[in-house]
Order: sequence, then structure tokens, then C-alpha cells
Amino acid sequence: MVNIPLANPSRELEYISNFDEKLSKQLRGGVYIGGESVNNFENNFKKIIGTKYCVSLNSGTDALILALIALGIKKGDKVLVPSFTFFSTVECILQLNAIPVFVDINLQNYTLDLNDFSKKATSKIKAAIPVHLFGNDAQITEIKKICIEKNIKLVEDVAQAFGSKNEKNNFLGSIGDIGAFSFFPSKTLGGIGDGGCITTNNYQIYKKIKMLKNHGQIKKYKHEIVGGNSRLDSINAFILNEKLAIFSKIRNTRNKFYKFYLDNLNDIEWINLPKKNNNETVLNYFTISVPVNIRSRLMAYLSQKNIGNAIYYKTPIHHQKVITKNSKKIKLKNTESASKSVLSLPLYSFPTDDELEYIVTSIRKFR
Repeated sequence: MVNIPLANPSRELEYISNFDEKLSKQLRGGVYIGGESVNNFENNFKKIIGTKYCVSLNSGTDALILALIALGIKKGDKVLVPSFTFFSTVECILQLNAIPVFVDINLQNYTLDLNDFSKKATSKIKAAIPVHLFGNDAQITEIKKICIEKNIKLVEDVAQAFGSKNEKNNFLGSIGDIGAFSFFPSKTLGGIGDGGCITTNNYQIYKKIKMLKNHGQIKKYKHEIVGGNSRLDSINAFILNEKLAIFSKIRNTRNKFYKFYLDNLNDIEWINLPKKNNNETVLNYFTISVPVNIRSRLMAYLSQKNIGNAIYYKTPIHHQKVITKNSKKIKLKNTESASKSVLSLPLYSFPTDDELEYIVTSIRKFR
């Protein structure tokens, strides 16, 4: 029976030369925390992104929270953030008892609405976390200009956008004060478990996050600040290094998937297809928009056909139970509209022609 997953990170392992032999060597080596694999990954990653520093971490969530701590965000500080994102983007603000100030999105690519961002970027705002959602640039060049003018610290949430660039050909994650990445398995650069990192050009930020990730120590048993445990496992780092080496193939085959969708679904009137910012965008999810009265039926139909699908994000964060204060007064028209119409379809590396044909043929037969 045909089974098409929403994401298929294990398939990438099939395209790593001598993978089983390499993995076995890593396992027998006995180094599972730190070591050469982690150091190599951090060096390779910062070279690709184009920043001076990279600190590997155990999750994208920790990347966000440690970024805010390193920037000095504290209780009561206000941080601009979208509501149309995964909860961790806002959770990191709440963890510090800071205050999220929600910004609406645009309906072209679901990233921050620049006009709303500019309007809410007042002198009371201490930081901003634009999200490069689904892989698209959140107009980071324009956002950075506003942040510099208003003295706002800028953290790029690049969890879904490794490999994408802005219009100036700079990698996302290299433009703000800090870039926060996730290596959750379904990402464009996915590991074999949780993982993340930050990138920065600021040595003081780099040094502080290095300490925060490892119990506040810069040298063993020399604890300078209160930190925690956010180390990237060595085996995960090894996998990520191997995927970095074949990332041009990963990029090309994901783009093949994207183009196949566009070529075969662009004449269906009831589907609004996603648009890339530019040719240097690598999408993490292929997110369509459909009429509200169609979505639930389409989901059931796709599931019946064993085609993976999901809603990112069905309930905006400002409607979540944890956001209680003044939540009913928050009006984000585009965010609420998107949450009722978006649906993500399968998108992964190295799809077969049969898989591509099965998906689009099935969709075309719907209704």
C-alpha cells in the first residue's frame, strides 16, 4: 500500500556514502558528548552561514531562550513576535517572565506584516523575534533597519529555514544579533533527535551562550554564571555533518518536489499555492491555503489515501490558554484567517517519481 509521510528524514541517510560503516565507527569510538564531531559541526555550520561564531545546543527551543538571556531580556521586557508560529517562539519569552507583543502576518508567505511590525516597534520594545516561517525570509533586511533605528535586539527564528537566503544573498540566521536554529528531524537540516544552535558575530554573546549551555562554565569546574545543560549529542552532530555534506542534493530534491507541485496544481482554482521569496529559498513545509469549508474534507480524503498532512498552525498562540492577559483584546486579522485555511502537504528530500505522481493525482481527483 502507498504511504506518503509528511516528512521523511530517514531517506536522506540512504544518500550518505558508507553511512552504516561511518556510524558504527562513531558508536565504537565512545565519545557521545562533545568531541571532534561537535567541533567539526560548529565550524562547518558557521562557515556555511557566514558568521564568526556558532554554538551547538540540544534544541531550537534552547537556542531561543539562551539567545534572549544572552541579550539581557528580563522580567517585564516587551518582545515583538508573531502569533502564527510554533509555541516555542513565544514560550522562550514567557520563560523569562517577559511580555510577548504579537504582530500580525502577511498572507503571501505567512511571515511578519512589515507595517504592523513597524507600528508596534516603539521605544518600549526590547527585542524582536521574526520567524522565517516555512523557509521564507521574514523581510529580515527591512526588519533589521527598524530594529537598529529603535534600538531593538534582533533574534532570527530560523528553525524552519536553514539553507534559505535573503534578497541580498545572505543566509538567514546571519543578519540579526543572533540566529536560532532547530535540527528537529523534519527540518531542512534534520538530526536524529532534538538539536539546535545559535549563530552570531558578537563574541560576548558567543561566550555567554557557551557558558549558559554548559552549567555556566567556560572551563571545567570554573562556574562563572548560572547555566544549564544544553549540549548537542556527538552522534547527532555526526549525522548533521554528513547531511551538511550532501545539502546541495537535499536542496535540489526538495526544490524538485516544490516545482512538481506548482507545475501540476497551479490550475486548481480552490488551492492557493505557496510562493517563495526568491530562488534561494528552501521550503521546510509546502503549505497551501484552501477555503474554510473544504479543509477538513480534504484532510480526511488525504489521510484515507495515506498521504500525510497537517495544519501549522490551527490555533494561534494569542488564543492559547497560557496567554490569558488581554488575549481577547488582541486582534490579528491575517493570523486568524490563515489558521482557518492553511494545510501542509508532504515535502521531503529525494522523493520518487511515483510518490510525486500519486500525491498530485490524488489531489486532482478530490471533490
